[in-house]
Amino acid sequence: MRWILFISMLFFAGMAEAQDEPIRWELKLSTDSLLLGNVLKVSFKLHNAQGRNFQAPAFSGFQLIGGPNQSSSMSIVNGTVSRESSYSFFLQPLEEGVFFIDPGIIQVGEKFLETPPLEVIVFPNPDGVEQTVPQENLNWESLPWQKPPGPKEKKKKKRKIYRI
Repeated sequence: MRWILFISMLFFAGMAEAQDEPIRWELKLSTDSLLLGNVLKVSFKLHNAQGRNFQAPAFSGFQLIGGPNQSSSMSIVNGTVSRESSYSFFLQPLEEGVFFIDPGIIQVGEKFLETPPLEVIVFPNPDGVEQTVPQENLNWESLPWQKPPGPKEKKKKKRKIYRI
């Protein structure tokens, strides 16, 4: 039993030392401009660290449609440990104009990391054009304005009949 404990301690100590990737805290938007009445996806991502006490911005000028949605992943490849935590929100602008997505703050160890603010331009939409929401990792049940894609229908192949 002691050997198993000793070997697992060495394994996890080696994993902790193998992490050479820098810590990154970033803010990503599905688009930097959109038409009024459409939806913006805002994602805060933490790379190669475990964060806590995430503080989302107020999202002034937007209505919160969905979120916060949280996901995390960890992988070990050839002794290199990489982690990613993500917090995403779906927002709808309340009016046209230029807005800023304020910084998101997260604590990593004793430090507090902050994303830079990003600008979003909302244009008028007199024709009611609907823009699509990015569909990677999209939880259809949480989005009342989207319908899940139906099963793909198989197209029947037409057979050619030759008469002799």
